[in-house]
Amino acid sequence: MKRKIRPEEEHEVNSPWNIAADFRVDMNFSVQDIAGMLGEYEKDNHTGMNIQELAALLYDYTSGYPFLVSRLCKLMDEQLADSQDFPDKRSAWTGDGLQAALKILLSEKNMLFESLIGKLNDYPELREMIYLLLFQGQAIVYNADDAATDMLLMFGFIKVESQMVQIANRIFETRLYNYFLTLPEVVDGNRNDRLVEEDGRRCFML
Repeated sequence: MKRKIRPEEEHEVNSPWNIAADFRVDMNFSVQDIAGMLGEYEKDNHTGMNIQELAALLYDYTSGYPFLVSRLCKLMDEQLADSQDFPDKRSAWTGDGLQAALKILLSEKNMLFESLIGKLNDYPELREMIYLLLFQGQAIVYNADDAATDMLLMFGFIKVESQMVQIANRIFETRLYNYFLTLPEVVDGNRNDRLVEEDGRRCFML
């Protein structure tokens, strides 16, 4: 991958300073990347979509996470278009269509979400950090030497902005929030005494 992305003259295993060369390619899509893909689709399908507006909305929910962008587009194209609520592609490729696709995505099982939840089940320290971010609003400063932070960042489940740790995107945030709300029932029915009310919602105290 490095050899395909970097110019020939930059190919190297080590830098002149005897340290491994950094790999600093952001694999997430930008708004412009998403708009470019939508533009290519529009050339063939002529839906009349507002490309820039839809690209901005997709980025707002996904932060450019490639699977999530592609999955939402696939849902609008293949499941929503020609349905009862969206009788054609023109009506599906809209803000309302995106909202409907989001509802489907957040309720479905797929490999990405299964991997996300599986990692939290395998690594309790990751689950604790996510819980602190979601339910306690705790500010967590990025620490490159913290194993849990490093692992979450490697999996793409968090991002670092202004040296603070945040959930990677709004879709992950919602899916993880829903996961924690069901923990008492699916993990241990005897833990209901550890449920608390937060902003009028029931949540589980680790």
